[in-house]
Amino acid sequence: MIAACLGTALLISAGPALSIPIRYAAVGAIGALIHPMIGLSLVLVVLAMAAPRRKRGDDGGALLLADQVALALRAGLTLEGALREARPDLPEALAGEVGHLLREARLGGLSRALASAGGAGERLYRITDRAVRTGAPVGPAVEALAEELRHEDHARRAAEARRLPVRLLLPLALLILPGFVLALVGPALVSSLARLDIGW
Repeated sequence: MIAACLGTALLISAGPALSIPIRYAAVGAIGALIHPMIGLSLVLVVLAMAAPRRKRGDDGGALLLADQVALALRAGLTLEGALREARPDLPEALAGEVGHLLREARLGGLSRALASAGGAGERLYRITDRAVRTGAPVGPAVEALAEELRHEDHARRAAEARRLPVRLLLPLALLILPGFVLALVGPALVSSLARLDIGW
């Protein structure tokens, strides 16, 4: 128990400097010092908590970018101004991507910068570039993209929810059912062995 407490203290103090696989291994090892099943259950819980975070970041903030740009365009800003206003609220990687796009736009023009830009916001750049080149209204195109991204995000979350019962089978089989069976069968087994009088 003392070793487990020391290990927990070390993991808390050194946690930010450790890579994710090492953290999972450390959590499992600390739990295994108490009991192997506790170690396994801790690793499963940590993995279950980490998976949704990874999946939530899959779109890289493209939906947020489309929503912010659509809102700014509705307020009367130009596309370049809308991108500039949206940038502070974006995730770090996408904010850097938009910043690079704006620098390229100042040097070679917005249309050329949009045509050559890539990354998480590539779909927005392609749609706005097409609208800029053809003279079509940019706002409705961006709003349609935002709606499409929202539907994709909803479909992805629904698919994750459908997979949840399958992911819960392993913890259920390894951790909950054995305890439930033991709680049901244990008392009857102990009383039967006591009646046998085998000299415990």
